Amino acid sequence: MLRQQVSLDGEDVPYLYGVDVTEDLVAAMADLAVTADLVLVVRDRQVTEHAAAVLHGVSETVRVATMTVDAGEQRKTLSLVEDIVEFAIRQGASRSTVVVAMGGGMVGNVAGLAAALLFRGIRLVHLPTTPIAAFDSVLSVKQAVNLRGGKNLCGTYHAPSLIACDLRWLTTVPHDQILTGLAEMVKNVLAVVPERRLDLERALGGLGDAPATALLDLLDIGCTAKAPYLRTDPRERHEALVFEYGHTMGHALEFVSEGRIGHGEAIGWGMLVAAEISHSLGHLDRDGLALHHRLVGRLHLSPASTGPGALDPGRIRTVLARDNKRGYLSCAPDEVPMVLLKAPGHVVTGERGRPLVPVPMDLAMSALETVVGTAPVPSGTLPRLERLGTS
Repeated sequence: MLRQQVSLDGEDVPYLYGVDVTEDLVAAMADLAVTADLVLVVRDRQVTEHAAAVLHGVSETVRVATMTVDAGEQRKTLSLVEDIVEFAIRQGASRSTVVVAMGGGMVGNVAGLAAALLFRGIRLVHLPTTPIAAFDSVLSVKQAVNLRGGKNLCGTYHAPSLIACDLRWLTTVPHDQILTGLAEMVKNVLAVVPERRLDLERALGGLGDAPATALLDLLDIGCTAKAPYLRTDPRERHEALVFEYGHTMGHALEFVSEGRIGHGEAIGWGMLVAAEISHSLGHLDRDGLALHHRLVGRLHLSPASTGPGALDPGRIRTVLARDNKRGYLSCAPDEVPMVLLKAPGHVVTGERGRPLVPVPMDLAMSALETVVGTAPVPSGTLPRLERLGTS
């Protein structure tokens, strides 16, 4: 089993990971739960098999209660968080209770917000089972849910006490969803660590023949990109806003599609839109734009006709106008805050040195139209995660 220390809101949080290490992870969780009266496991319905070994192991040390949820953007709501905290109270939760989130990013967010609210904050453990969660979303203290008006409009900050992942879990993610996690790694390379581009491309190419190495490399890219920012800006309000690259349009597409366009796929489209805007404003050159299309093309986005091209432009505009970054900078009603690039790894800075600038709404929408008309052609076939050795 491998271990990294991740700085989250001033706390050094252990991230334990490896291949076929569930038994070791359970032992670490049992050590954490020694002082707990209850472990409340909030898990995705799709991870029943993975959860069985975890539940069995932890229940030998402490009382365990399990709440199963159906993942999906439409369920990422305050009402689900309320259901979780009410269930916790019925099970006898107290300030010593530990909440365990087992699933993807959506499960991590609703369970994380519930942990933050119960008794004004109790311990949280993340057990990510998808690439997006393992490589990106658990490396944050942001816990949020959607409102009717848009994505992640209601939430708070709450750091986990432990993050643990058996990379074997990630290999059972449906093939067409593996890009979800990889999109955030493409974002990290384009916006933060362009020097890891070859590592990223090798990992993408190695998912079929050497998946253990590929997954370890992808996790390392996620940790390496985020670590410096988590130490200096743990709540992602200043320089760490760079990780919102591709998310302004991406979140709007994901929300308007009601989850039909998954998070990673939406971020892929969002990065292409941000790159097109950056290029049209004279910031990003043609080589930078071409690199976006090359790397995003590896993610095999859905055809534009069934992706963003099938969505109502009016609804997209409405959601963009409610983007949750509004307020970080002066932004007119017909503008939207976005992260733009001058070159891979170099952001355009705005007010107070933040990597955020106002973009005219019409320009954002015309960039979307351009991107939909020039969708990237996938380069190669994304290997299936099927053969995973042990370590």
